Amino acid sequence: MTAGCMDGYPTEDVMALDAMGPAEHVRALNRRLGEGGGAPSRVAVGADCRLQWEGAAQPASLALQQISVRFDTDPDTGRYLVLVAEQAGQPPRTSFEVRDWVAAVAFRSHLQQLQRLCMAEADA
Repeated sequence: MTAGCMDGYPTEDVMALDAMGPAEHVRALNRRLGEGGGAPSRVAVGADCRLQWEGAAQPASLALQQISVRFDTDPDTGRYLVLVAEQAGQPPRTSFEVRDWVAAVAFRSHLQQLQRLCMAEADA
């Protein structure tokens, strides 16, 4: 009898980030937000390559090609936040709460891949 060493681990390969399309990245972002435990929030990408989100405040959007993304922890709660600014050097326009460090890294990566796809679309 073999031990259940695969318990809790995926049994199939994960799709490479650069093979994913915009809709797949958005689904992954929303899945991470759903796991976060913070205020309910959802993101979408408009046809004009704008990141759109809904949450506790009124809906808003930012041009994906220009955003700056980083993550940090909330000093009061210790929760992981992905901070999005209109461009590098500016204060964050919004923050998205995610479950843990791995989720923060994944969230940032999906946003960066969406940026890459929008820039490639603009160059085409």
